[in-house]
Amino acid sequence: MTVTSRNIDEVLPLARTLQHHGVEQLKLHCLRPVGNAADHPELLVNDATAYTRLREGLASAELDIEVILDEDLSELGAPDACLPAGGPVEIERIEADPRGALTMSCKAVGKDSHAFWYDKLTDHIDHRPSATDELTLAVPDVVYGRV
Repeated sequence: MTVTSRNIDEVLPLARTLQHHGVEQLKLHCLRPVGNAADHPELLVNDATAYTRLREGLASAELDIEVILDEDLSELGAPDACLPAGGPVEIERIEADPRGALTMSCKAVGKDSHAFWYDKLTDHIDHRPSATDELTLAVPDVVYGRV
């Protein structure tokens, strides 16, 4: 679930409902201003204390469901940068946006610094290296933690 200003108060009730129906895990993501969200800044959670209240509410709810937060929602927030490792050895996940931009394991989400693009018409992945792509920049990985 992507947490927005409009649904942040629904996270705990949703976790309880999911738990009631036997769901074992809920993963929460911070909304990043890309794609549709870029056109709707009112959906961004601008009050950092809102995430604190969310974390505290989840921690005190004594849920059986596992709640996983992306690092942007954690107490410390996302790191400013990660050290480039000379390129990935293994890619855990690829995310695609409607434009065809491919993001490796959340590295470039919200940064628009994609090194790879999927061309739907040719069914081909293009590598478009640049000085600002996710392979050359120190873009922080999204790291998950448990509540």
